[in-house]
Amino acid sequence: MPVEPLIGPKPRPDGTSIPLSAAVKAGGFVFLSGQLAHLPDGSYAGTDIETQARQTLENIDATLQQLGLSKADVCKATVYLTDPKNFAAFNKIYREYFGDTPPPARSTVGCALMDPDALIEIEFLAYAGN
Repeated sequence: MPVEPLIGPKPRPDGTSIPLSAAVKAGGFVFLSGQLAHLPDGSYAGTDIETQARQTLENIDATLQQLGLSKADVCKATVYLTDPKNFAAFNKIYREYFGDTPPPARSTVGCALMDPDALIEIEFLAYAGN
């Protein structure tokens, strides 16, 4: 099964990029790389978990839409939180995001992230069919 790059590396505001694809397709599945709470200028949306979680999910939603997908197509989420104390506040925003859409399977991990300003990173696996 060949892997098909759908969205290449996203350029940063300074013109550089990280060596990863933002989205690839394998079979009927679309794998989205981890997303952060970046605004278009590269800064972070807020310094609290609620604001960063909302922005991260908005960024993911924009990527899904670009691919012709929606949150209803998401079958697995992996969430990385820098502080386990943010778990309840994150869950509130996550619940709001999915609303009436059944939420996907999910793992949530407490860890440090590569950027010390990031409080959260989320990656999704979506089903796009064949």
